[in-house]
This record gives sequence, structure tokens and C-alpha cells, in this order.
Amino acid sequence: MRGEGVSREEVLSALRRVRDPEIGRDIVELGFVRDLVIEEGRVRLVLQLTTPACPFRRQIVEEAKRAVEGVSGVESVEVEVRASVPAMPRKERLPGVKHVVAVASGKGGVGKTTISVNLAVALALDGAKVGLLDADIYGPDVPLMMGVEGGRPEVRGERIIPIERHGVKVMSIGLLVEREAAVIWRGPLMSR
Repeated sequence: MRGEGVSREEVLSALRRVRDPEIGRDIVELGFVRDLVIEEGRVRLVLQLTTPACPFRRQIVEEAKRAVEGVSGVESVEVEVRASVPAMPRKERLPGVKHVVAVASGKGGVGKTTISVNLAVALALDGAKVGLLDADIYGPDVPLMMGVEGGRPEVRGERIIPIERHGVKVMSIGLLVEREAAVIWRGPLMSR
């Protein structure tokens, strides 16, 4: 019978010849190969990449398929691609927050707010729980772009509850003061 005798080690050995072009190490060593199943010459596997935006995704998948197809006895190869951004181990500074994405530039008018708003909404539409903090004290435009301009966050005890729009919890200095009003900053309170 065709496909008999295809071993897991033969398939993994073939996949070890596939290298991530950016890192230069093989995809088995990098831990990309997951859920390898071999049934009568049919090989199924998952390639778990570290980012959904991997620029070499297509190349890695094609090379992996070719490598496995070259193993004697393999009749078909099915590759599923997944992506998982690993969280870096660190002290939990923001309880309940897994990832922080900062959008910054030393120059004004380059699209920081546009990128931030679109990224936040896209992540929310993709199912992520997202909060958007507008830290621009000179021209906080996130309320305008999120359609919450003129809104005020709710205050509960000592907490400020962000306004939610498009599945994104929004907080901005622009929600706390009038558009052209000056902000009076105080240092930390020394005692209560």
C-alpha cells in the first residue's frame, strides 16, 4: 500500500531543511511545527508562526510543503498556518493587560492618531479586548476620530470608566477638558 512506512522522524527531518529566511534557523528548531499527523501517506501539520504579519509566510509554507512532498511514501500534504504573538514574561504592571502597543513619533502630523485608532478598532473587530489611551496632551484627537467628542467618562468612586465605542474602551485628556481649555497639571499628592 502506498504511504506505508512514512515516519514522523522522516517528515521532521525534511522540515529541518526549511529555514526561516529572517532568523536563519530551521522551522522545527524554532518550534513552528505543531500537530503533525501522518495517516497512510497523508501528512497534516500546523505551522505556528510568531506573527500573523510574517513577511515570509508564503515562502515558509511552500518550502515546507515541498520538503514533505519529497519524503518517500507521502501522497499529500496539508499545512494550516496559525500565528501566536508570545507575551514576554514580565512583572504585571497593568493587571489584566497582556499586551501593550505604543504608537509614537517625535514629529507631529505623521498619523499617530490615525494608526492608533484604526489598529485599536481592527483588533477589537478581530475579537481582542482593546483599550485606547490617548496620551497626546497638545492635540488629543482620539475622541474626534472615535466619534466620542463631547462625551465624558463616568466616575465611580476613585475610578474613571472609559467610554466604549466600536468595541474599544477610550480614554483621552480630550474627554476630560474642553477642546481649547488649558490643563492645570499637578504633581503627585504627598498625603491624603
